[in-house]
Amino acid sequence: MSGVKARHDRIQIHNVWLFLLYLFINPLKIMKTAFLLSLLICSANCFAQGDREFIYEQFKKISGTWEGFMEYTDESDNVTIYSLPAKCQSTFDGTKWEYTVQYDHGRGDMSGGRGECTVNEEGTKMNYDGVIWDVIESDEHGDTTEIVLETKGKEKRRPTDLKRIITITSVGFTITEQVRSVEFGPNYIVRNRHIFRRPARSKD
Repeated sequence: MSGVKARHDRIQIHNVWLFLLYLFINPLKIMKTAFLLSLLICSANCFAQGDREFIYEQFKKISGTWEGFMEYTDESDNVTIYSLPAKCQSTFDGTKWEYTVQYDHGRGDMSGGRGECTVNEEGTKMNYDGVIWDVIESDEHGDTTEIVLETKGKEKRRPTDLKRIITITSVGFTITEQVRSVEFGPNYIVRNRHIFRRPARSKD
């Protein structure tokens, strides 16, 4: 047994010397590997930061005064669609997007609400009116940008998958909310959609 242990010790010492020799002969390779690793780590962090900054840029684009309408699908049959004229005022202070929406039900009957959105440092979560959403996608295709959010919630006390899609173009933006549950099957259905454009300029 002592002979086996001795051979084992010699093998370990031999391996240590080989490793030290490798460090001595290949310092440039080691430095290059360390540099590449640090570059990869930095790139991952910058990519996450870039997602947040990209979303911030979109919030800047949709700041201001908007006019349009809100469509919503009746929950009683999930088929009938209603539409209301709507106006939106939004601001972005560099870290938080805030908005107010006013709906016109006709004959002077008005309703409205307000809300706000913030994004975590990694650009992976959005606090949208107190609900935490996962940022699934934030991408740009031509003059159209889409930010896709998903979370879990409830509708009529039933567990429901929620999806919110913010679509931004050169002429306006749309916020579409979709829902999916066991009752609806595997596909999402549109629960409501806000469509906004810049107000038409007066000809006077």
